[in-house]
This record gives sequence, structure tokens and C-alpha cells, in this order.
Amino acid sequence: MKVFRGLPRLSDKGRVITLGVFDGVHLGHAKIIQTCTRIAKRLGLPAAVITFADHPHTTLAPHRRPPRLATPEQCLNRMQQLQLDEVFLVKFTQRLAQTEAEMFVRRVLVKRLQTRQVVVGQDFIFGKGGKGNIALIRRIGREVGFGVTMIKPLKQGGTIISSSGLRSMVAQGKVAQAHRRLGWSYALHGIITKGDGRGTQIGLPTANLRTNHEIVPAPGTYVVEAYLENMAWPALCHIGKRPTFHKWGPETIEIHIPGWAGNLYHKQMIVGFLSRLREERHFKNAQALVRQVKKDCKKAQSIWTKYHKRTTITDFK
Repeated sequence: MKVFRGLPRLSDKGRVITLGVFDGVHLGHAKIIQTCTRIAKRLGLPAAVITFADHPHTTLAPHRRPPRLATPEQCLNRMQQLQLDEVFLVKFTQRLAQTEAEMFVRRVLVKRLQTRQVVVGQDFIFGKGGKGNIALIRRIGREVGFGVTMIKPLKQGGTIISSSGLRSMVAQGKVAQAHRRLGWSYALHGIITKGDGRGTQIGLPTANLRTNHEIVPAPGTYVVEAYLENMAWPALCHIGKRPTFHKWGPETIEIHIPGWAGNLYHKQMIVGFLSRLREERHFKNAQALVRQVKKDCKKAQSIWTKYHKRTTITDFK
């Protein structure tokens, strides 16, 4: 997959294009992208997407910008898995925001990118003031000779799959439900930093993850897979303030990998969330906490086994 930074003028036989923010590249997005790749294959053309390095609200209304569901790298990785040939990664500027919809179609889709087919979702809008829509694209398409395919929203359990819904779901800790709508395990990327060593002292060594992800699941204990040193390790993740040991304190992300022995400090780790076991709890002492974590590991075993059979680490990246 080739990634273009911007919108170059290309002189070739053209492409099939879809456009959108695609934060998280969830199953609804996948439906649009797979339609794009299927049409492109039939026409013998590359399948391409125009998307943004950051959410348009970063420029249009910073106070309304939603937190990112996935990093740009995660989104690009998912797009590659969906067999896109080209991605045009665009910086959403005030100049772009002020571009009239018809001008964008004629100057960018037609002249620059030689578009032969456009694939978009049913509610797709674009251009200055959000005045561009499918009807406008179809009108220009009939005039200059490209086709338009409209995709209806994908529903699950009677609810439309959306990035906004998934942001809320992950923030509430509903990671198993999010997995079913994302098509991949929600994952945090980060670096292991030094903690206070209390886990090692009580026989449950943990790795403290520092991450820049904008959405961290709600406090609690989770079944996860930790990608470390080219392997996926079954693990538990605790998110919270560790009330058993601290009355007040910062929220931490701690990963316990049963059977792991070795120094993890400063190593890169990806943590893919599979299921939430329980909310954060206060235990009367360290021994009670250890007993509970051992119970958590037993409960997690069947979940690890189920996911391990069908999950590869590329789902987390």
C-alpha cells in the first residue's frame, strides 16, 4: 500500500476512491473500503482512500474535536489489511475547509486523481459548510464520466456502528462489545516504565505502561494480549488508582504476564483488550488481592484460548 502525504497530481489510468475520516476503521468503514477494493479489482484499477491526519474538528472547532479512537498508524495498518492500494493522507487546513464541494470534486477527484468511481457512505457530506453530498457527486459524475456507489450504514444489534459510539463504548470499558464492532481488538501502544515495584514484592510482577492514546478503557481488570518481543502473550491489565495500596494516587495501566521473567523497562508494548473481568476494587490486604488475581487468571484462560485461535498481532498494531 502506497501512502501519499497530500493530494498530488497523478497522470495514470485512474482509481476507485472513497473518502472519510475513518477513525478506528471499524466494520462500517470496512464495508465501504471492501466495496471500493472489489470495484477496483473488477475495473483493473487501484483502490484508494482520501482521509485525514487528524479529525477535521481540530481545525474547524477544536473544542468539539473528539478523542482519537485509533492512532494514524493503527488506521493505516487496518487499511492495509483491507487491501487498499493507495492512501492519500491529507492535512485538514482552513483552506481545505473553505473549498467549495463542487470545486473539490472537479479539481481534486477529477483533475488530480483521475477518479473513475467514488464509493461513499449514505450520509457522506463534504466541502465548505458541509454542502457537498452524494447528489452533487453523482451530477458531476454523469457530466465527466465517473460512477458513484452509495453504501448504507452497517448495523449491529439494531444500532449503526459509528466511531462516536465506539469511543463511548471503549471509555466505559465495554471492550468485548467494541471488538465485535471494530473488527479488531482495541489496543494501546506504549513504553514500559519503572513503577514502585509493589507487584514484584507480592509475587505478581507487573509492567507499567505509559501511553499517549487519547482513550483509555474505564478502571478495572481486563483480559488482554500483550505484544512483546515479536510474540503475543496472554496477560491481565489493571487500570486504576490501586486503592488497596494508595488512598490517593494517579491512574496507572499495569500489565501482569503470567510466567514472564525478565526486565521489561523501556520496552515497547502493544496491549490488545479482549474482555473486562471486573471493576476496580479495594482489597483489605495484599494477600486478598493476590488471591483475586489468581482467580482472574483462571477466568481469563478460556478467553485467551478463544481469542488466540482467531487473533493475530496485526489486529492490535
